[in-house]
Amino acid sequence: DATRPVFEQLYKEVASGNEAQRSIDSNSQSDYRVKLEEELKALRESEMWQTGAVVRKLRPENN
Repeated sequence: DATRPVFEQLYKEVASGNEAQRSIDSNSQSDYRVKLEEELKALRESEMWQTGAVVRKLRPENN
Protein backbone atom coordinates (compact mmCIF):
# COMPACT_ATOMS: atom_id res chain seq x y z
CA ASP A 1 0.00 0.00 0.00
CA ALA A 2 1.73 3.14 -1.26
CA THR A 3 0.02 5.52 1.16
CA ARG A 4 0.73 3.53 4.33
CA PRO A 5 3.98 5.36 5.29
CA VAL A 6 2.29 8.73 4.85
CA PHE A 7 -0.65 7.79 7.05
CA GLU A 8 1.63 6.24 9.67
CA GLN A 9 3.56 9.51 9.88
CA LEU A 10 0.32 11.50 10.09
CA TYR A 11 -0.92 9.32 12.95
CA LYS A 12 2.41 9.74 14.77
CA GLU A 13 2.16 13.52 14.45
CA VAL A 14 -1.36 13.53 15.86
CA ALA A 15 -0.57 11.06 18.66
CA SER A 16 2.49 13.04 19.76
CA GLY A 17 0.56 16.32 19.85
CA ASN A 18 2.73 17.89 17.16
CA GLU A 19 -0.21 18.45 14.83
CA ALA A 20 -2.24 20.17 17.53
CA GLN A 21 0.76 22.32 18.49
CA ARG A 22 1.28 23.34 14.86
CA SER A 23 -2.36 24.44 14.69
CA ILE A 24 -2.11 26.39 17.94
CA ASP A 25 1.12 28.07 16.84
CA SER A 26 -0.27 28.92 13.40
CA ASN A 27 -3.52 30.31 14.79
CA SER A 28 -1.57 32.50 17.21
CA GLN A 29 0.20 34.39 14.42
CA SER A 30 -1.08 37.86 13.53
CA ASP A 31 -1.06 36.99 9.82
CA TYR A 32 -2.64 33.58 10.30
CA ARG A 33 -5.71 34.38 8.17
CA VAL A 34 -3.59 35.56 5.24
CA LYS A 35 -1.38 32.46 5.39
CA LEU A 36 -4.42 30.20 5.73
CA GLU A 37 -6.04 31.74 2.65
CA GLU A 38 -2.80 31.23 0.71
CA GLU A 39 -2.67 27.56 1.73
CA LEU A 40 -6.33 27.02 0.87
CA LYS A 41 -5.91 28.75 -2.49
CA ALA A 42 -2.98 26.49 -3.33
CA LEU A 43 -5.09 23.45 -2.46
CA ARG A 44 -8.08 24.66 -4.51
CA GLU A 45 -5.84 25.26 -7.51
CA SER A 46 -4.01 21.93 -7.26
CA GLU A 47 -4.57 19.33 -9.95
CA MET A 48 -5.79 16.82 -7.38
CA TRP A 49 -8.52 19.10 -6.03
CA GLN A 50 -9.61 20.20 -9.49
CA THR A 51 -9.85 16.57 -10.56
CA GLY A 52 -11.90 15.80 -7.45
CA ALA A 53 -14.34 18.58 -8.32
CA VAL A 54 -14.86 17.14 -11.80
CA VAL A 55 -15.31 13.60 -10.47
CA ARG A 56 -17.86 14.74 -7.85
CA LYS A 57 -19.93 16.39 -10.60
CA LEU A 58 -20.06 13.04 -12.41
CA ARG A 59 -21.58 11.18 -9.46
CA PRO A 60 -25.09 9.84 -10.16
CA GLU A 61 -26.64 11.85 -7.33
CA ASN A 62 -25.37 15.04 -9.00
CA ASN A 63 -26.88 14.29 -12.41
